Amino acid sequence: MLSSIRTKLILVVLLIALGALISVVYSSLAIVRDSQRETVEISNRQVSNLISKSILSQVADYRRSLQHIFSSWQQHSTVAIDSAIFPDFVWIQISDLQGKPQYNWSEDKKLQDAGLNREMLLGFKKAEDLVQDVKSQSNATSDWVIFNSTIQPLFPTLILGVLVKKDGAVDPTHVMLAEVHAEKLFSNVQTRSSQQLILLDAHQNVLLSTRRGWDPSEFVLDDAELMETISSLRPGENRFSQMLYKDRGEQATSIFKYREGGGLSLVLQESTAELHASEARIRTQSLLIALIVMIITVNLIILFANTLISPLSQLMKLMEKAGKGEFSGKIKVKSKDEIGRLAQMFNKMTSELREREEEIEGAKTKLIQSEKMSAFGQMSAGIAHEVKNPLAGILGYAQMTKKKLPPEAEVLPYLDIIEKETVRCKEIVENLMKFARQEKAVMGRIDLNKTVKDSIRLVEHQISISGIKLVQVFAMDGAPIWFKGNANQIQQVLMNIMLNAQQAMENKGALTVSTHYSPENQKALIIISDTGCGMTAEVKHRIFEPFYTTKGVGKGTGLGLAVSLGIVKDHGGSIDVESEVGKGTTFTISLPIEGRVEGDSTDAAPPAPPASGTGTAAA
Repeated sequence: MLSSIRTKLILVVLLIALGALISVVYSSLAIVRDSQRETVEISNRQVSNLISKSILSQVADYRRSLQHIFSSWQQHSTVAIDSAIFPDFVWIQISDLQGKPQYNWSEDKKLQDAGLNREMLLGFKKAEDLVQDVKSQSNATSDWVIFNSTIQPLFPTLILGVLVKKDGAVDPTHVMLAEVHAEKLFSNVQTRSSQQLILLDAHQNVLLSTRRGWDPSEFVLDDAELMETISSLRPGENRFSQMLYKDRGEQATSIFKYREGGGLSLVLQESTAELHASEARIRTQSLLIALIVMIITVNLIILFANTLISPLSQLMKLMEKAGKGEFSGKIKVKSKDEIGRLAQMFNKMTSELREREEEIEGAKTKLIQSEKMSAFGQMSAGIAHEVKNPLAGILGYAQMTKKKLPPEAEVLPYLDIIEKETVRCKEIVENLMKFARQEKAVMGRIDLNKTVKDSIRLVEHQISISGIKLVQVFAMDGAPIWFKGNANQIQQVLMNIMLNAQQAMENKGALTVSTHYSPENQKALIIISDTGCGMTAEVKHRIFEPFYTTKGVGKGTGLGLAVSLGIVKDHGGSIDVESEVGKGTTFTISLPIEGRVEGDSTDAAPPAPPASGTGTAAA
C-alpha cells in the first residue's frame, strides 16, 4: 500500500513537470526559429562593417602613399621610389586626364621573383583604358577605384586608380594607376569558418573569395542569379535572401554594395544547414537541460515521498523484528508531526525492551561465570590440598638435614635455597586455596620498598640473562613505607607482572620498577613499565578475566592476573593498566599505607643493587 501511494504521487507530479518542460522547450525553439533570420542579418552586417573598415583603412594608406609620390613627382619629374618605404607597390604610372603617361615606375626585382615583368602586368597593358574607367567610375563620394589584375595565382595583385590634382588646382588634373601586391590586403579580411566571402570590384570581377579551390586569376563570378541581384542594387544598399544551389544546397546570402571604390560589393553566404545544425544543437541542449531538470525533479519528488513513507516503512520492519525478539533498530525521524511522535514512542518502547534484554543477558553471564568460578574453586582446592602435603614433607626434611650438618658443610647454601623456595611454593598453594575461598591469608605490617626489592631479587637473574635492562627507582631513597598486607602475596603479584613483561619484550628493551609515596592521599604506588609489544583495547579489557590468555598453548593458564587482581583488592588497593600497541605497557598498583617510620633498622631493606648493570649481568 505504501509503495503504491509513493508511486502515484511520483507519477502525478512527474507528468505535470514533463508537460511544463515540453511546452517550454518547443516555445523556445519557435522563438529561436523566428529570430534566426534577424540574427544572421545582424551578424553578417557586423562582418561586413569589419571588412569594409579593414579594406578602406588599407586603401587609405595606399592613397596617402600615392599622394606623397605625386607631390614628390611635381617637384622632381624623375623622382625615384624606394621600394623599402612602399613595399606593396610593384608598378606606378602617372597619366594626364587624356591617358598620356607622364611617369612610369616598376619594382622589377619583385616581379622577376614572381616570374613576371612590367609588360605582362594588366595595368601596364591597359593603362589608357583604365584611366578612362577611373574617370568614369569615380564620383562625388569616392575618388578612387579598385580592380582585380592578378595574372600569377601565387602573386595576387589589384589595380588602384586614384584621381589627383596639382597644388592649387580645383579639379583633378591627373590619374595615378598603381599595381599593388594584394596579399597584405587580403590577409586582413577574415570571416567565420562556416561563411563564404566574395569581394567584387567596380567591374563586378572577383577580387577575393574564400570558396574552396578559388584561383585569384579567376575574375568572373559564375553565378548568374547572384550577379543579377548585385546589379539590381544601388551603392549603399544591401539585401538578405535564401539562394538554392544544386551542389551546395540552400545558402543564406547577404549582399552589401558600398559607395566607395566605384561600387565595391561584398557577398556573405552561409549554408542554412549550419543554421539548422545550430537549431538542432539548441534543441539538444534544451532537451538535455529538460532531462536534467526532470531528473532533479524526480529526485526531489522521491525525497519528499520518502520523508512521508520511509518512517512508516521503518516502523513496519522494526515491528516485524520486535516480534522476533530483536530490539536493536531505531526509527530516525526529525519531524514533529504525528509520524514523528509515533516514531519517538516506538523508539522509547524498543529502548526499554532492549535494556531489559541486556539486564537478562548480564544476569545470565554472571550466573555462568559464577558456576565456572565455583567449579574452578573446587578443582583448585583439591589440587592445592594434594600439593600442600608433599611440600610440607620436603620442607621438613630440608630443615632436619640442615640441623644435622655441620656449619661448614658446602651443601648448606643449597639447602637454604630449597627451604626458601619450598616455603614460597607452600605460600603460593595457600594463595591458590585463598583464591578458591578455602583459606585466608594472614595480614601484617610490612615495608613496601623491602617487599618490592625482595620480589626483584627473585626474578633479577632471569631477566638480566635475557638481555633486558632492569631499572629500579624507590621512593624515600628506599626508606620503609609501611602498609598492612601479606608480603608473599604482594611478591607473587609483582613477580607475575614482571615475568609477563619479560615475555612481552622478547629479550630486548627495558623494564622499570618504581615506588611512589603520597602522604597526602595515604597511598603508595608500585609502577611496572615495559617497552614490549603492548596490548590492543580488546585485550586490555579482558586481561583480568580468569582463564583468558594471549599466550600459546601450554604457556599460560590465564589465572595469573586474575589472582593478582584478587590479591590487590584484598589489600584494599587497585590495579590500573595503560598500554599502546608497539610501545609497551604500564601497570600501576595503588595500596593504602599506614605511615612511614624512619631509622627503623629492624625492618629496613638491604640496599638495592645499582640500576646500571642489572640488565647486562652475565649468567
